[in-house]
Amino acid sequence: MKRQLARILGRAGEMMLGRGDFSVEQKAGHANYVTTVDKAVEEYLQEELLRLLPGSVLIGEEQKNEPLTDAPTWVVDPIDGTTNFIHNYRASAVSVALVEGGRPVVGAVYQPYARELYWAQLGKGADCNGEPLHVTANPLPRALVGFGTAPYNEELAQRSMELALHFLRAAADVRRCGSAALDLAYVASGRQDAFFELILNPWDYAAGALLVTEAGGRFAMPALAAPNFGVSTAILAANAACFEGALDILRQHGVQPVR
Repeated sequence: MKRQLARILGRAGEMMLGRGDFSVEQKAGHANYVTTVDKAVEEYLQEELLRLLPGSVLIGEEQKNEPLTDAPTWVVDPIDGTTNFIHNYRASAVSVALVEGGRPVVGAVYQPYARELYWAQLGKGADCNGEPLHVTANPLPRALVGFGTAPYNEELAQRSMELALHFLRAAADVRRCGSAALDLAYVASGRQDAFFELILNPWDYAAGALLVTEAGGRFAMPALAAPNFGVSTAILAANAACFEGALDILRQHGVQPVR
């Protein structure tokens, strides 16, 4: 499957790089955009992935979705980092996860600008372009912490920035990439030591979650009593040395399991 998925994601990346003229639409929420390229890439992925695994279904960012079941399900973000894409910021990715029995079993994130394919399979580790991935062992005071600003959810925007300040004081520094899929891939590859965001959709985090855990890191949904890869929620990913300290910061500032 890896070879076939690499081909499919490579073509999706070519569609992004080809960009050409495209139009932009505003979706619900502040600065929440979709382009004609997002839609074209998702249509292509749906056709190819459902053909690759007959009987599977697909959950995608740019379509109306049914709830996640135990059936083999592709969870797809055609362009994670659409605002970056619109501005040609060159920090966007195609994210594809295969979820079976409610958990990711395959995760792939493709960054076409750098031609980096991040890949993970449950129980078989993670790699980038064939090179094994491992999280760092940096403790929180030496950590580089990525974060998301929840721009589409205004009531979380201030909390997100306040949390970023708490992490800045506890860690070495913070970074805002603009693509959660890439942030999670960067934790898996050791470019970052931790990443958090207060609200993400399954297509934002499903592939990256598997990358992190297969690279030796930890992934959590700290606002839920139990993991659920079919819902929008807060997430935390980190190496083992940072995880508890990062989780404590989130807990101290209101990120608690839903009862």
